[in-house]
Amino acid sequence: MADQASSSRNTMMDDLTDMARSVMGGASQPKGLADLMVHALKDIYYAEKKIYKALPKMIRAAHDPQLQQLLTQHRDETGQQIEIIEQVFEQMGKRPQAERCDAMDGILEEGDHLLSEFGGTQAGDAAIIFSAQAVEHYEITRYGSIHAYATALGQTEVAQMIGQILAQEKAADEKLTALAESRVNAAAA
Repeated sequence: MADQASSSRNTMMDDLTDMARSVMGGASQPKGLADLMVHALKDIYYAEKKIYKALPKMIRAAHDPQLQQLLTQHRDETGQQIEIIEQVFEQMGKRPQAERCDAMDGILEEGDHLLSEFGGTQAGDAAIIFSAQAVEHYEITRYGSIHAYATALGQTEVAQMIGQILAQEKAADEKLTALAESRVNAAAA
């Protein structure tokens, strides 16, 4: 009797394993750098779309006209970057697809919290720059990695398109730093 129950359990486990393989498309294949690059593209695609939606709130909350202008300009760039990412997906023969990015959700949530805490104070613009630079630094790390992956995989055109975005993100970060150091931080002090 015990052997029959054990055999039945083993058969059921084998059936479940077969079902899982069927759902997952057979035995799992080892993942490579190209798979990681696609994952990173899905991640940054999600992040850029979230950033695009979040920027108007930051623009409205900013008091410094130069900061408002910088954020508005970056929103325009973000819209263009979303289009470039879609072109990268197409270049790779993939459908543009976003994958939830908990890191960007957290950064933007923290930015909202800082706006509620510091908005309307003298430190409000400094808090906006603080939050915006957290976004920029995340984007710089992601685009830097994607650029390196594309280069290693010999995808020259993709590397070129991602390199263009990476340069924009670095420039935005530098402009935010310059604005903070030249006037916003002093006004908040």
